[in-house]
Amino acid sequence: MRRMTRSSRSRRSNSPRGRFWSPLRSISSRYQDASPWQQRLIMTGGAFAIVVAATAMLTWAHKADIPGRIAAAAHAAAVDMTLKAGFSVQEVYVAGRKETAQPELIAALGVKIGDPILYFDAGAARDRLTELGWVEDARVERRLPGRIVVTLKERTPIAIWQHSRKFLLVDRNGHVIGPEGLDHYSHLKIIIGDDAPKHAADLLAMLEREPDMLQRVTHATWVSGRQWNIRIENAIDVRLPADNPEAAWQKLVEMEREHGVLKRDITGVDLRVPDHTSVRINRKPQPAAARGNQT
Repeated sequence: MRRMTRSSRSRRSNSPRGRFWSPLRSISSRYQDASPWQQRLIMTGGAFAIVVAATAMLTWAHKADIPGRIAAAAHAAAVDMTLKAGFSVQEVYVAGRKETAQPELIAALGVKIGDPILYFDAGAARDRLTELGWVEDARVERRLPGRIVVTLKERTPIAIWQHSRKFLLVDRNGHVIGPEGLDHYSHLKIIIGDDAPKHAADLLAMLEREPDMLQRVTHATWVSGRQWNIRIENAIDVRLPADNPEAAWQKLVEMEREHGVLKRDITGVDLRVPDHTSVRINRKPQPAAARGNQT
């Protein structure tokens, strides 16, 4: 039998009886005297140690096939372990939000102040955020010990889609944003027709080449799934061909510059047939005052 010396008895007596290793105590003792970069390393290592300990506790509860109440208690103890270590959500920082409604954003994140940050699923939160109408892309990060950082890339609306008696914003990719924020974009052109959002970007690219004519456009209707009808000043319908509508639109622009065709008393211009333009005259009787102004 090994004989215990005085020095060995002294060393053993100085150590607390029954003490076991704790990740919380170990992290705390090392963290206080560390430099900032060392603190970040300790925090990361400490978080890993706590997750390992908590996971081991939950795995034991599962493999032991213990009753649900005990398993729930084990899970609660694991969560409590992370909270006591200071790993709880204390701040949620959001960058890039302009139009996304705050209640929808909070609901999509699925987190509140005080929640255990190590159990927050950043990937699932990102997936929920990108399902919101305004959000094109998102990045969600956990920054230990208690900060969540969200960076949003919101969509840019280019037109208003009139559909089923509703007005909805759409972006260049044809994505329907929804009615939220419509008041801020009332200056955008209105498009009508099934699948019109998918073709809105090409339409606007064509119209924007002639800013003066663009200002006179009231709305555009996607017809038969293949071509645009454009309403000018809410009075004249311009029918464009399915093939090469840009050339037909440019032809109309030149006709207006040289002959002022859109200033005449007409109700439509048909440009669907190449090398042929059909103009529909307004045959409704004019009021006497209007006839007098033309004499």
